Amino acid sequence: MTSTRALIASLALAANVCGCGASRRTPDTQGITLESGPCGRGLLVVESDYQSSNVSALGFGGAVLSDSLVSSQTESGGFGVGLSGDIVLPSASQSGSRVVLIDRYPAGVLRFLDLENARVTAELSVATGFRSNPYDYLAISPHQAYVARYESNPSPGKENFDAGADILVVDPGLPEIIGRIDLSPAMVGAPRGFSAHPAQLVQTGGRVFSLLSSYADDYSSALASRVVEIEPATNSLLGTVILEGFRGCETLALSPDHRELAVSCTGDDLKSVVPKLEGSGIALIDISSAPRLSKSFEARELGADPTGFGLDYVADGSLLYDTLGHIDEAGAVTRDGLWQLETARGHVTELLRSVSQPFTLGGVRCAVSCGVCFAADAERASGSVLRFPIRSSNALAAPTVLQAEARLGLPPRYLGGI
Repeated sequence: MTSTRALIASLALAANVCGCGASRRTPDTQGITLESGPCGRGLLVVESDYQSSNVSALGFGGAVLSDSLVSSQTESGGFGVGLSGDIVLPSASQSGSRVVLIDRYPAGVLRFLDLENARVTAELSVATGFRSNPYDYLAISPHQAYVARYESNPSPGKENFDAGADILVVDPGLPEIIGRIDLSPAMVGAPRGFSAHPAQLVQTGGRVFSLLSSYADDYSSALASRVVEIEPATNSLLGTVILEGFRGCETLALSPDHRELAVSCTGDDLKSVVPKLEGSGIALIDISSAPRLSKSFEARELGADPTGFGLDYVADGSLLYDTLGHIDEAGAVTRDGLWQLETARGHVTELLRSVSQPFTLGGVRCAVSCGVCFAADAERASGSVLRFPIRSSNALAAPTVLQAEARLGLPPRYLGGI
């Protein structure tokens, strides 16, 4: 199951936030054909109420390119059931006319979407007999890609590649599973019942890194999260950096100069109604040579709330990130926050708060070469994408509010680059 406290709480809030009882009209799907610019072609936006989903596309200038490339109401085209309510996008930008959508839990399916025709042309199950919960997808070459599978299999050995808590190697050209990277060496010394739980993948200059959340398999507790380096030529582990003091880390970002990774950690207290700051914060990893933890910021140094799941670089030395709100036992609300951190001096600036509810600020994404950052907001203006211009000082200007899709009425949750 998706482990995050935020998703569990947002499921409870969904009916109030997204207007799930409202009547909806299925939009006509519309493909896109664009030439790549200095920062790519645009953004994919996943709108979801966690029961059904829609995928739309925005240009970096804010224009709606397609209000529906595919949705849960679209015919599956002979490839099984339609999109579920748990669709996410690869964390890395995707090139080419065919992109991947990750149908996470319980489906465990990669869906290959043709942007020009707005059709799912192929599917690949990465479940291998259990609910594997694929978290991320990274294309290495036309015939090699990695899939981070978050869950471990309690009863492995019945199918090929069915251990889980691993990275599958797939050939996207077929598509077909062709191998598996065992992450258990990165967990040497961990108590029984703890697994790697890989969350996100990053590639730079032929090097590949994966963030491991390192939870107990029953999510009762967590160890220090880890970042591993993978050799794509041999599909093997090269080394592990342990993020001492940081737990529940699920978001990984690459600096514009490709010399640093930033990691956001929510902490490991998954059962508390009120999130706690212990284990939460942001860690920086120097990858200019052998990876090493170079600097860190505990959540209590940054503010009063745990850091969340949105994280990206505005510029070298400057991060855009979100914090998690909550509803306490008395019903009092702490709203989500969106912040900018200058890492050299640890200075933070609050950019905005969610309108009235927690768990409504979603993914963030910056297109540094185009001087703009975006954030998904499930509540503001009945669900919107916020567009922040980057000033010459690297400060973010006030956002404009965009609606990538208005007919289905689903709130934006995730952003991906194309």
